Amino acid sequence: MEQIGRKIVRLESVDSTNNYTANLIKSGELVHGSVIMAVEQTNGRGQMGAEWLVKPGENLTFSIFIDNVNLSVDNQFFLTRLVSVSLIDFLANFNIPAMIKWPNDLFVNDKKIAGILIENNVSGSFIQKSIIGIGLNVNQSEFGNLEATSLYLKTGIHRSMDDVLFSFIKSFNNRIAEGETNSKLEADYLKYLHLLNVKSRFEDKDGTFEGTILGVAANGQLRVEKSTRELLYSLKEIRFIR
Repeated sequence: MEQIGRKIVRLESVDSTNNYTANLIKSGELVHGSVIMAVEQTNGRGQMGAEWLVKPGENLTFSIFIDNVNLSVDNQFFLTRLVSVSLIDFLANFNIPAMIKWPNDLFVNDKKIAGILIENNVSGSFIQKSIIGIGLNVNQSEFGNLEATSLYLKTGIHRSMDDVLFSFIKSFNNRIAEGETNSKLEADYLKYLHLLNVKSRFEDKDGTFEGTILGVAANGQLRVEKSTRELLYSLKEIRFIR
C-alpha cells in the first residue's frame, strides 16, 4: 500500500466527509491517499449509522481514500487493525495510553477519544477501494452526558487541526513503510484490545452472560468464549455491559 496525505482537501462544512469522498471517487476526482477534512460535519456517521457528534472547529473529522486495496473480503479487518494501531501510535506521541474497544473505537480510561468508520467498494470477493473515516476529539472540553475525552483534556494544550492531522498521517505512513503484515497487526491490535482474556459481562440475543473475549477473526467478528464454547459475533450482535 502506498502512503497517504499527498493531497489534502479542506472543507468548512459538509454532511459527512465519507459521503463527500464517495462522490469525488464516482466523479474520478480523487487519487489514492487523498485526505478530506472538515471543520464541521452536519451528519457524521459511526458504525451501523450511529451519529458522530462533535463541536464544529474543536475536533478533527476526516476521511482517507485508499485505492487499489486488492484485499480479500474474508480479510477485511486488516484495514481496521491498521487504522486502529496507527491511532494508538499517534496518541502515544502525546503520552496518551489508549485501548481499542472492539471493533474500532479508541478509549482512554473508559472515555472515547476517537472512532473509525470504514466503507469498502467490493468487486467479486475483493475490496478494491476503501474510504476510512476518522473522528478524533482534539480541543473539545465538554461532552455533556457522553463518556468522552479529548487531546486537550488529557494534555491541557489546545492544538492546531493541521498539526494533529499531519501527526496522524505520519503515524499511519510509518506503519505502511514498515510493511505491516496480518500477523504483526493482529498482535499489536490484540495488545491494546479492551477486555481481552478478561471475564466480563455481555448481552446477546439470548440475554446477559459472562464470557471472555478471545480475539478477533480475520473478517472482524469478535471471538467470545461463552459457557465453554467459542462463538463469533458481528457488530450489533453483542453488547458490552459495564
